[in-house]
Amino acid sequence: MKKLVIFFLILSSLIFGATFYGNLHSHTSYSDGKGTPDEAYEYAKQFLDVLAVTDHAYYFAQKIDGKTKPYLTKLAAERHTKDGEFVALQGFEWTAGVGHINVYESIEWIDRNQEGSLEGFYAWLVKHKKLAQFNHPISKFGTFDSFRYFPEADKYVNLIEVGNGNWSSGDVINPEMFGNYILALNRGWHLGATANQDNHKPNWGSANDARTGIIADKLTYDAIMDALWKRHTFGSEDRNVQVLFKSGEHLMGDVVFIDDFSQKTLSIEYKDTEKLLYLALISQSGTVLELRPGTDHLKLDLKVTPPDGYEWYFFYMKQMDGDEIVTSPIWFQIPSPVYVNSVRISPEEIHAGEVAKLYFEIYNTTENKAKVNLIILLDDDPIRNVTQEFAPYQLKRFVVPTGKLEEGTHRISFLVNGKLVQSISFVVQEKLKGVIMIDTLHENDHLEELRALAEELKKAGYNVIYPKVMLKNLGGIDILIIATPKEGGLSFAKKLSKKELEELEKFEGKLYIIPGGDEEYREIYLSQLKGEVVTLEELRKRLLGEGDS
Repeated sequence: MKKLVIFFLILSSLIFGATFYGNLHSHTSYSDGKGTPDEAYEYAKQFLDVLAVTDHAYYFAQKIDGKTKPYLTKLAAERHTKDGEFVALQGFEWTAGVGHINVYESIEWIDRNQEGSLEGFYAWLVKHKKLAQFNHPISKFGTFDSFRYFPEADKYVNLIEVGNGNWSSGDVINPEMFGNYILALNRGWHLGATANQDNHKPNWGSANDARTGIIADKLTYDAIMDALWKRHTFGSEDRNVQVLFKSGEHLMGDVVFIDDFSQKTLSIEYKDTEKLLYLALISQSGTVLELRPGTDHLKLDLKVTPPDGYEWYFFYMKQMDGDEIVTSPIWFQIPSPVYVNSVRISPEEIHAGEVAKLYFEIYNTTENKAKVNLIILLDDDPIRNVTQEFAPYQLKRFVVPTGKLEEGTHRISFLVNGKLVQSISFVVQEKLKGVIMIDTLHENDHLEELRALAEELKKAGYNVIYPKVMLKNLGGIDILIIATPKEGGLSFAKKLSKKELEELEKFEGKLYIIPGGDEEYREIYLSQLKGEVVTLEELRKRLLGEGDS
């Protein structure tokens, strides 16, 4: 588990690094927007320090006076960029069913007609070595195959919109985008947070107060691009809030390579005319700290101890007026060619005596072949010790059973060549009284009463499940409840199939049979099944410990 060791607050006047405010996603008449790139840049100078015009690439087949639209946009950007005053960026938006991605500072382009797959797009991006951003990551537009991880593409897709929208309210950071930001980080992507207006009207920068905060040495093309490549960004619904998240000399967006798991100092600075209502420090395994500062000037220093060799932290903030701010993370990583991510334990609720499954991805982050030793520990006991070979940037997926688990908190640790590169903690609850399956597939008189009984059984410590398609996979079932059919209805919905009868013949648990109203099928069931016939009330008393057992 991630531990917060020490924290303290200082309220004072703050000196911030240079913060510039940009909109990294906008459109013009070169695709489905309004106006020209020249008009967009000129207009945006009233409201922004940085504007990127990123028209949809599938409009680019048609040239203007024999020149490509990306080339003409680039010329306009160069005309409008002036050191210390305004930086104009150019790019394009690749749109496909799997999602939309901005590519920056490229006059070469690719669209969905040329390549509609993630694999093909990432191959193009890697070849051209351009900076990219995941756009509006919600189900409506696509979430990039749930942010399936590509280690080599991770070098270039360095930004993600946690906020996107052109509406005047400026409420652009929504729970789905925020949740997918965390999902992408857990898959292994190194991404800086942005919030952009995605303008399709001539309101570049004025649509609302959504901004991408950019921490840069100065307002020049080179400094801004350097900051974006390094993910020195935050996404904000407030147009001029100052936020600086750092660890020592490292800014938000940086990867800090560590040799050990000693305490690290994280610092967050906030300054605005609007008071800060809520602040949370979020890590790979959950929320580390929550505060309600109630101040417009804040400096917070705290010490955390990374639990393993791959850990990220970022801050989420909410102002009194409801505006939200999300910083880029800082990563603490043990140097390793191979890492582990996308770790999860299934099922979510585990009880003593049960076996869980451990799902994870392990991948090579280098351009060279890699051969590593992987040890997986359950607490201090190894459950896997294998050698794995990887091609450059290869990713592998694994499922590993844990063995029967005892009640309490457990930790899974992943060691690559002896280095602790990842870990996850989970809780095993007390042992269940048993697993009960209730047959609801075949028509009977007692469906509502059986469902009510199921709720009582769950409260009493049983795990109650229902068959999905047919009575099968009965090996882990302790008690099976079958009610014989009711009168009327369809014959095919009453019959036990041949395969079901074969499964029931092998069933080693306790079978209870509740008589139904159809006498003919009652006799058929009793002739086919070896179980104890009970009334529903008798069954209830037995399972809930009332009366004789």
